[in-house]
Amino acid sequence: MLEAGFLKGVYDSLSGFPVLQAAVGALIVIFGLRLMLKADKAKDAAAAPAAPAGATLAAPDGALHLQGAVAFTDMTREMRDILRECVELQRRIAECVRIMREEARKQTEILERIEREQDVQGRSRHP
Repeated sequence: MLEAGFLKGVYDSLSGFPVLQAAVGALIVIFGLRLMLKADKAKDAAAAPAAPAGATLAAPDGALHLQGAVAFTDMTREMRDILRECVELQRRIAECVRIMREEARKQTEILERIEREQDVQGRSRHP
């Protein structure tokens, strides 16, 4: 899946961009809330059914344990899908950070050329 080095690189890349950090944090919070709301809905939907007529003391809840396993599997699938979305968003963010770094390097090179040109012109004017 994701390696620690990749995540460290993304973290280091984001350390210079507080707005991007806030955006990533907001996305994580939004997806966390979404996951919690889905889990809450699943819990409400998985209310205990009425005990069947043939229920014994060995299984007082009827087939509730089976319903719980199905609900758990569904929630696990939803979590997996949400995590896939998060990974895709992280890839997009990493690409944006890479592009911003390239643009920053280009702008730095342009500024360095301007400074060199100004130094050369300043030396030639003042003998």
